[in-house]
Amino acid sequence: MPEDGGLYEFVHISEIASTTRDLMSLNLKHRTQLGGRSEGVYSRSDQQVEHIVLQQARDFVGRAREGFMLSVRQSDVPTKGELRYLLERVLLDWSSFSRELGLEEAHTSADELSSAETLRLVRRQLLAFGMAATALGALPRTPAEEVTFPYSYGKPPTYCDIPAPSSPAEMLHRLEEVESMLWKLMSMEWQELVNHYYGPLRRTYGFFEANARLAQQEAERFGVKPVRRTLQWPA
Repeated sequence: MPEDGGLYEFVHISEIASTTRDLMSLNLKHRTQLGGRSEGVYSRSDQQVEHIVLQQARDFVGRAREGFMLSVRQSDVPTKGELRYLLERVLLDWSSFSRELGLEEAHTSADELSSAETLRLVRRQLLAFGMAATALGALPRTPAEEVTFPYSYGKPPTYCDIPAPSSPAEMLHRLEEVESMLWKLMSMEWQELVNHYYGPLRRTYGFFEANARLAQQEAERFGVKPVRRTLQWPA
């Protein structure tokens, strides 16, 4: 992996985060209202760009979850119950996860996945997890003027009521919640999400908002100017 590969992946993640946040903001502003009525079944089959953006977001969060699995150690887990929960989640995902890493069979690793490719994949997963974990930790401290979620009840708006994960199990739960909400964003009507999934929707929006904000700050520190693709509602 070239030396600038990590920086390239960092910029890529920052673009995914900001584009996903913008997509959610536009749809919430133009397709929903507080207390609005759901229209029932809604199909997104013709929303190709929206589907691509959300799929990229799912890929990022999936890599973050895999990076979490690589990072967590038994010494980090305070209780047997939490360790059991984490093991169950890892074992449920391990089949596909090991195939991605080339660890399922020895000859598969030797023949189809070089050590350099394995290292590159692991590096991407750890970077994704590092950015996701940092964003979840920083989310409650987001300045009010930078909170853009359209339906904030607080005056001024805030994410301070969304606690940072304090244990490995909480971290995994939050990542899986974002993954689950992205699935819903791809298949359900926006008004129904506001009406019935307000909390997870707001936390997911905040997750991508915090990622975009922190990535922008770090990009400026590294002297990188990410390409800004602003989404606009069709006229």
